Amino acid sequence: MVDTKTPGDKTLSVPTKTLTLKPRVETGTVRQSFSHGRTKQVVVEKRGKRRVGGDAPATET
Repeated sequence: MVDTKTPGDKTLSVPTKTLTLKPRVETGTVRQSFSHGRTKQVVVEKRGKRRVGGDAPATET
């Protein structure tokens, strides 16, 4: 069996762009105070509510 290139052969190509996910959290800053009088500003993340059962509304029977 001889491997020869024919005009109908197609080659596979790999895309160069990498896939990424965008974070779906909101961030904000709050002031954290300690019992000995020191305060510090920290960054917090606000996450969405966890949905159970999908996006469809529940139906009553």
